[in-house]
Amino acid sequence: MTFDFETIVQRNSSSLIDKDLAPGFSAAGGASFNGAEPLYPVAPAIRGALIRMAENGRIGFTLMDEPYRRAVVGWMRDARGFAADPDWIVPTLGTIFSLATAIRLLVAESESIIVTPPVYNRYEQAASRLRRKTVKCPLLARDGRYAMDFGAIGRAMARPDAKLFVLCNPHNPIGQIWGRGELERLAALAFRHGVTVFSDEIFAENSLGGLATPSYLTVPGAAGRCIVATSLGKAFGTTGFNHANMLIPDAGLREAFADRRDRDHFGSMDPVAYECLLAAYSPEGLAWLQASNDVMLRNMDAVRAFLAEHLPDVRAYGGEGGYILWLDWRARFAREADLMDFLAHRASMHLDAGSHYGGEGFARMSLACPERCVAVALASLKEALR
Repeated sequence: MTFDFETIVQRNSSSLIDKDLAPGFSAAGGASFNGAEPLYPVAPAIRGALIRMAENGRIGFTLMDEPYRRAVVGWMRDARGFAADPDWIVPTLGTIFSLATAIRLLVAESESIIVTPPVYNRYEQAASRLRRKTVKCPLLARDGRYAMDFGAIGRAMARPDAKLFVLCNPHNPIGQIWGRGELERLAALAFRHGVTVFSDEIFAENSLGGLATPSYLTVPGAAGRCIVATSLGKAFGTTGFNHANMLIPDAGLREAFADRRDRDHFGSMDPVAYECLLAAYSPEGLAWLQASNDVMLRNMDAVRAFLAEHLPDVRAYGGEGGYILWLDWRARFAREADLMDFLAHRASMHLDAGSHYGGEGFARMSLACPERCVAVALASLKEALR
């Protein structure tokens, strides 16, 4: 199959990733590397489903049915490589909505969640908005990779106020996949201390270069105390509608979570999300995903090659899962403000500041874009370095 990964979709002032760009930047063909959503169009299977839906004219209350369950289970088997039970599926209004639901259910106002920075900032945001605390166990950078500090995590889980650990796999923003051995150590600690794990796996379909992201669900001893988040959003560029599926093996936890979700004013799922999921979780959708991942990997290889030749003091982390590189600029810029000013105004490159994720002096670069955009950006960066 041939797919279009060269067109940049047209966005307007309502686009979140364009909100800080100069007027006319995107309209003039500029590519932003901030945010984390593909710049090229969604999969043809999804576009076709939306056209058929519009022509049919039904946009009403929508419930999970057997075709939906079969699609999710089949996708987890074919794209993720593990067997999910259809009874585990709980549709929700998005991953962070679901984290907030889990916090309301499991964490009292005097209690805490645990995160591992640098990490997606909306985990702590969800806790803070609900007047819960956040305990931080920073990752350890070792030989070009990050590692979980299991000593710190164990001490955090041993605290009587710590009730929920937020796992991000692949990890955002570092673009790294946690392997089975690491997940087994985490599950053992969570079991010992009675802590529930919320595993955000919404980037898992974007496992690159022949790698795979093991689901936390498949770790021995984990199933009794975990909530796993899956979504179309990152893999298929549908971040604009709020929808996700939680996979919860434990019947008691699943029933309690679904009840809390409903009390958080969940009525039915988005009918657009329903149609998009059935279209995406298909052989055609899988073929598009694999081709999209190939584009992302080539983009990452191009950036790494450029850094090796022109900026050897800038270290790139990631390239395993997700379409993000985590770039360490601290050897070149003492102040993050100077780094971001140089990138935006000298090199015409718009990246996410690392401080947003707890990594001052770093920048996150999203590479789900046409390959020509990366070539143009790197040429601009080379000129700026002169």
